[in-house]
Amino acid sequence: MGYRCESRQIQAFAAFALLAVATVGLAGCGPKAPAGSRELTLALAVFPDEAVKYRALLKDFENRNHVKVDLIAQSYADILRALLAEGSAGRGSLDLAELDLSMLARAHGSVRALDTIVPREAASLFPAAAWEAARFDGHLLFVPHRLMWQAMIYNRLEVPNPPATWNALLDFARRHPGKVVLKGARYEGATCDLLSFLWSAGGNPLDPESPANRRAFEFLAELAPYLNPECAVYREMSVLEAQARGSVWIHFNWPFAIGYLESKGLAPSVDLSAPIPSGPDGTATVLGGGYLAIPRSAPHPKLAAAFIRYLLTRDAQARLSRELGWYGSVAPPAGSEQAKLYAGFVAMRPYVRARPASDCYAQLSNAWQRGFRAVLFRDAAPAVALAEVASMTRFEKSSAPARRPCACR
Repeated sequence: MGYRCESRQIQAFAAFALLAVATVGLAGCGPKAPAGSRELTLALAVFPDEAVKYRALLKDFENRNHVKVDLIAQSYADILRALLAEGSAGRGSLDLAELDLSMLARAHGSVRALDTIVPREAASLFPAAAWEAARFDGHLLFVPHRLMWQAMIYNRLEVPNPPATWNALLDFARRHPGKVVLKGARYEGATCDLLSFLWSAGGNPLDPESPANRRAFEFLAELAPYLNPECAVYREMSVLEAQARGSVWIHFNWPFAIGYLESKGLAPSVDLSAPIPSGPDGTATVLGGGYLAIPRSAPHPKLAAAFIRYLLTRDAQARLSRELGWYGSVAPPAGSEQAKLYAGFVAMRPYVRARPASDCYAQLSNAWQRGFRAVLFRDAAPAVALAEVASMTRFEKSSAPARRPCACR
């Protein structure tokens, strides 16, 4: 981290939601609120193991503010539906809601402005692109919560010199067919992998047939014959498991991948992270993760504001990084074992970019997935694949590039 590009959280939430709820002790099963305390309802898209660790962080806030925080673990999609429904009704139970980055455009009319809540010193905690993605109509409506971005995960035994450029990546793939993977399943993760290539070529996902986008697709067409034959079905976890088995040596993934490999005893002994190889216009990585918002219908908006201010302190962010592995704000201490593990992610921080904020981003992403797969798996000519993407999307030319509304056929 995303927002994990519909990564492991969106893939597995249906199975884990009830377990997560049980784990954090909802519906009166958790500790009783102290006398005179107030209650705050926080909806997060976390796994059961993450929920347990997050509860430990909440205890400090609860003790300081005499507040009982009810943590509701749900999928991003379910949280968005609840937020929109409560907003329409004009009343609700959610005080704080976590949303996927791709959902912010849809949710911005249902949340409160946070301009006067966020402390000025919090600006340095996250990349500028992360804050810009949270602004709508000149107001800050969301705050970064668990930001992340992709880096290259590589097998240091088989790849002693990880490729730093497109040419080096192509050369490696030619010499080691099947050992390089791009996530090519029909889901948001494919878009995330693709965007790094578009941006590294100077391209723009809102201008499909640009020369820079064509340059990126031409490179992908060269790379395609040497990719792992399972690319068409790989997602975050499946490719990560393949890396753990040693059948994949290079792929792009989120910080949780390093934590997973470390838990298997494979990082840093076998696997490490490195920057994403640079293209003709440099390097880039896609912003992912979750954002927090205070719903317009929040029953305790002042308490919610207090929690946001607490969360945006360096101490709280350091705990989230250290205890949950969310290295989107405070990097691991220099020279530490964690710094070695997450070196690629720290190196990519200056190159983080946000996906376009559009009310129909899902359709835009689907169009790019089709073009991406056409080049990788159907031997489509780059120009033809890009024309297909363009045929499925059109944008209002007069709108600001970052906020273009679109109509998708």
